[in-house]
Formats: sequence, C-alpha cells, structure tokens
Amino acid sequence: MPRPLNELIVREVLTTLMPAWRPCEVQRIEYLPGGYTNRNFRVEVRSHAYVLRVVERAESPSSERDYLALDIAPDVVAHDARRGHLLTRWIPGQVLADSPPSPGEAGEYLADLHARIPLGLNRYDFNREVTAMFGRARNVDPRVKACFEEIAWRPAIWRGCHNDLNPWNIIRVEGGKEAGRFRTLDWESAGDNDPLFDLVGLCVGLDWGLEDALACHDAYRRGGPGIGATETRLSDTFRAFLIREYAWAVAQLAAGNDRDEIRAQVAASRAALANWY
Repeated sequence: MPRPLNELIVREVLTTLMPAWRPCEVQRIEYLPGGYTNRNFRVEVRSHAYVLRVVERAESPSSERDYLALDIAPDVVAHDARRGHLLTRWIPGQVLADSPPSPGEAGEYLADLHARIPLGLNRYDFNREVTAMFGRARNVDPRVKACFEEIAWRPAIWRGCHNDLNPWNIIRVEGGKEAGRFRTLDWESAGDNDPLFDLVGLCVGLDWGLEDALACHDAYRRGGPGIGATETRLSDTFRAFLIREYAWAVAQLAAGNDRDEIRAQVAASRAALANWY
C-alpha cells in the first residue's frame, strides 16, 4: 500500500483550493486508500465532510471539468483543472465493490448513466490510448500486443462514456433525498466511446463473466437506447478492456509508479486476458 502524503503537503493543496478556510477550521484529515495514481483524503471542516484528491503527477490536460458539472458526478467545491487537485462534498453510501448490484440493476444504471452524459465533449480513442501506453512501457507481453492487433477493436456506436467504470468509482447513496441513487466518481478518462466498453469494464470489476454481461446487456437495452451486441462483440470488448487495463499498468510502472497494486493489475489483466484468447 502506498504511503499517504505528508499532512503538510495535503494542507498546502487544501489552502490553494480553499484559501478562505483557516488552518484551525480543518478538524480532521484522513487518508483514503484505494487510489492508484492519486491520493485521496476525507477532510472535515466546520463539521462538514469533503473528499480531497491530490494529484502528484498530472499526466495530460483533460476535459474532466465538463463531466464534473453533471448531477451524476460528485458535487464539486473547488477544482484546480491545471494540476488536477479536486475537492468535492462527501457522499454518504457504499461503493459498488462493497454493495454489488445484480446484473439487471447494473444494466439499468448504465443505461441511465449514458443517457445523462452529453455526446461530443471529448473523444476517447481506445487504439490511440493503448498504442501510446505500450510505447511508454518498458516491457509488453507479445501475446497481449498480438491480441490487440488481432481484434483491432473499434466502437460500433458512439455515446458519452466514463471509460474507467469500475465498482470503486460508483457510490450507492444512503440516506437523505438521494437514497438509492448512484453517484459516479473519477471522470478523468471520460469521452465518447462505445457504451459496451463501460458495460464490460463494470463487469470485469465485479468479476462477472460473459453470462452476467449478457444479462446486464439485456437490462441495458430495456432501460435505454439499444446497443444490441452479439456474444462475439461482447467477447471482443472484454479483450479490449483487459488490454487497456494491462497497457495502463505497464505504462505506470515505466513511469515510476511502481506499486504492488499496479503490479497485481499487470498480472491479473494478463491472466484474465488469457481466458479470452
């Protein structure tokens, strides 16, 4: 597990985002484990709770700000778009990793999510992203690279997508007027893509295979515009998503983000992909 940042650094970031807050008003700073590239903290100020995201290395500019304005995203208090630091209101609830949905519920959530994300704000180019990450990596398994070249995955339809939709990025809200709603976190990779990419990403994160993915897909089609996909198309999208997860992890290692969690992602995504060869 990575060490949390020195509290002094966290307070400095907080001061840049909220200069009106006096240091004595910050009652508590608690490290939240789980971030792979950023550090997250629960911050309590004036008896209100917030989440502070501290970005140690901003990799590239993104259009995240546009997606953070959506009511399905967390409520933004302050955002340093250049550096990536972000302060949002604390969302009471459980992440889907701890409160898994049924395939039917997941499909309905995805249909609603994609209905709310505008098309045309940004474009996520899977092939360009993976090619760039392979280029930055020191070592790429030739079997993974051959699979990438073989499937030549392309979106069949375009829709506004999240593109990093794992069950740690989705909160089932508890209490209050939003109880039962979902809020979706981490919009740094958002952009137009095939909605199957999000569907498969959530299935992979929940350890679901093709059978559950098909059930999720059927519920999606009932809850929103059709994305009719064959089993072959779903299988190819599983391959594409796992290739992206592998490519991201090996590129992170090459960039010096050498952590046990990322090495585990290299091994897990490569092993899972072997089941789809």
